[in-house]
Amino acid sequence: MFRIVEVHDPDLLERIYRFRYFIACEELGVYQKEDYPDGMEYDEYDQYSVQFAILGQHDELVACIRLIHHSPIGYPTENVFKLDLQQLNIERDRVGEMSRIFIQKEYRNLKTSREIFTLVKICLCHKMVELGLDYTLGALESRFYSLLHKYGYPYEIIGKSIVYAGKERFPVLLSTEKLIAANRELCKGVKRL
Repeated sequence: MFRIVEVHDPDLLERIYRFRYFIACEELGVYQKEDYPDGMEYDEYDQYSVQFAILGQHDELVACIRLIHHSPIGYPTENVFKLDLQQLNIERDRVGEMSRIFIQKEYRNLKTSREIFTLVKICLCHKMVELGLDYTLGALESRFYSLLHKYGYPYEIIGKSIVYAGKERFPVLLSTEKLIAANRELCKGVKRL
């Protein structure tokens, strides 16, 4: 029913930014509309990101996610939570961050979100290895953290929660190796560098 694509087309990228704006600013009110006068939600990390679009049967945008990597300005979770990557034993050039995970409202149910996150997982296993990432950071609400665990994303909480983007969130870390190990069948053929 769904397919995932790595975004290279400028028109699809604009659709993603508008989609993010609609969900984050209009629907959820996480960000202020006036901060995005062009009706597109993007930030300084997007230029260091690979964007993914999850498309439906008629190429409608159903969900999106970005994978920030090799960012010279750090990562949102690192900067907001003031994480010390060295103290966490993480090499800066081997870490990334998954963020801007948005799903269209009618697909936010267990059945379809599981399908979407399975597609994302397969794609990310390959992309994280291709980019040489040992870990990815994130900032998750406790409910979303639990849901992703059920879906086979073995995130670990690495610090105290704070209110970030309107909700209480924990800084989390996902090991590429553990993601592949927890999803052997799906990630078959993915070889660590």
